[in-house]
Amino acid sequence: MECTFGCTLNAAGLCLVGCTLGPSKAGTLPVEWRSTPVLVTERPPPPRVVLEAKRPPRKRGMRWAPMPSPQQVWAHSCVTRAKLEAALKDPAITAIEVDVAMGYLTGPSGSGTALVPVMAHPPVLTSDLSFQTFLDEVIHDGRRHVKFDFKDLEAVQLCLPLLAEHSEKLAANGQAVWLNADVLPGPGLRSWRCAVPADAFFDAAQRHCPGAHLSLGWKANPVGLESYTEADCKAMAELFRRHRQSAKGGIVFAVAARAASKNLDPLVALLAQVPGSQLLFWTGTWEPPILAATKGRLREAFAALGLGSRCGFDVRTVDPPRLFWKWMAEMTEFVAGIGNTIARALTPKLLAIQ
Repeated sequence: MECTFGCTLNAAGLCLVGCTLGPSKAGTLPVEWRSTPVLVTERPPPPRVVLEAKRPPRKRGMRWAPMPSPQQVWAHSCVTRAKLEAALKDPAITAIEVDVAMGYLTGPSGSGTALVPVMAHPPVLTSDLSFQTFLDEVIHDGRRHVKFDFKDLEAVQLCLPLLAEHSEKLAANGQAVWLNADVLPGPGLRSWRCAVPADAFFDAAQRHCPGAHLSLGWKANPVGLESYTEADCKAMAELFRRHRQSAKGGIVFAVAARAASKNLDPLVALLAQVPGSQLLFWTGTWEPPILAATKGRLREAFAALGLGSRCGFDVRTVDPPRLFWKWMAEMTEFVAGIGNTIARALTPKLLAIQ
């Protein structure tokens, strides 16, 4: 069958070219062809492209220096350029502790107005030392272990990715790294909220710095009357058990020396519950020194239990007998100086009387 223009019709009676609607309406849509009409054929379907699901790139394993002996000589709270330089020049220092908080960077390289991670201990939130500068300096030194004491969660989240980028350099130098935060309320501050929540701290450490050593502490009033309790240490042990799979590095429990000295039993039990863990006794930035005898008693008590090799000290001490004799020497010198002054003043008068 053909349409008006002689085109072949399909089984339904419609022109394959489309020049008419069919034989019953032939001539209703006249078309003037300029060339021989070409039959329209159905387009082949586009080729199917099979997209293979790509696996996300596997996170490169990080290398960290092994956790060293807890018997380190610490430089505490190196939160300024001057303190850091002094610590790096002191050959006796083997480990550096620094506080990290969101604050304001001062000096030539800082704006003083934008919140950035700086080396600072609240309530002071200004510093001339940034996290990046501190990291560059200690890596360049290459000899001291480093403990970062994070004071807020935002600082943790911003600093750990930067730290991860330098893990290989630190490991190559043999510099151990501890990530520290007060993750549970403790003596004297049990009703307070921790600025770094425990689970968030573990998650951030696992995401950015898997395998790094963790230093876990309690938010505590170091000069208060309370001690660490059995409940405190059970809560810490349970926290560790929940995150055991992600905590692949070493574990240190940071304890306030004054509070710890009041009751050692819970801390001894904690070491037993977490094999391979260590204790680090500390005195705070704003805290008076402890007696040298207190440090001695702590050391002797744990040594007697066979735990001396698992305990370290980042404390400032004072020795009253030594201070007394130092004071006596200074007073003797002072009185002698006054006597000499009086003698010089009276000598002319005495000579005149004679």
